Amino acid sequence: MWGPIVRAIAAFSDGEDDARRHFELAATRIQHALLDVVVPNVSHFELGVYAEPARLVGGDYIDLYRCNEDVLAFGLGDASGKSLAAALNSLALRSLVRGLLKALGPVDLAQIVTHANDVLIEDTDDGSFITFLLGTLELGSGRLSVVNAGHEPPLILRAGASAVHTLDRHDIVLGITRATNYQVEECVLAPGDIAVFYTDGLTEATNQQGEMYTIEGLKAELLRSRDLAADKLATAMFEAVKAYAISPMRDDSTIFVAKRDEIAR
Repeated sequence: MWGPIVRAIAAFSDGEDDARRHFELAATRIQHALLDVVVPNVSHFELGVYAEPARLVGGDYIDLYRCNEDVLAFGLGDASGKSLAAALNSLALRSLVRGLLKALGPVDLAQIVTHANDVLIEDTDDGSFITFLLGTLELGSGRLSVVNAGHEPPLILRAGASAVHTLDRHDIVLGITRATNYQVEECVLAPGDIAVFYTDGLTEATNQQGEMYTIEGLKAELLRSRDLAADKLATAMFEAVKAYAISPMRDDSTIFVAKRDEIAR
């Protein structure tokens, strides 16, 4: 979608120091827009977010959007590629999904993801794609609804449980085909339950032997750190991956934790 524009900017900036500084400033602002999310203070839930780019700009994004007093919408995306073009694709998706949520409301998430996919197919001709997860939390009831377009499966840890399970319903990534069947998967988070959403920069981080951290590593760290507040839990899970990887992580990485209060506020 953005490849020709990015190449033109890069070519110009190669010969002009001042232009390069403007280029890097624009890239930094785009990265902040994608990852520096404002975490709202909501009733009945603790929320935590931790995100890091692997480069100046990358393809990850996270967004939290308060639809109304009782519904929090959230989206996580990971655009193919590791360049400014990937970041611009994610930024376009973020704006598109926010607009659809405002226009259609948070009722039919599958329709919103289908519309987003259709627009990306119309605007993309270079084979790029985006893994995407769109969800809502009903703060009073604890109902969690998600639509997964080729993204990593959310983790659910029930209060007092000894194992983590996943929400596994998914369909193809955005931007490839109109032949999709996006569906909503739902569950109810009871007091003390935890839901974790993340990008594959965490599960695919590798150690010095080339071994990936994997979803099982995330599950194990969630079990170890479950008693932490949501923001500290997000940080602990992220730092565990960084310690495993030893060297700087090669991909953008994002994690979002929602933990329902054990006692109503």
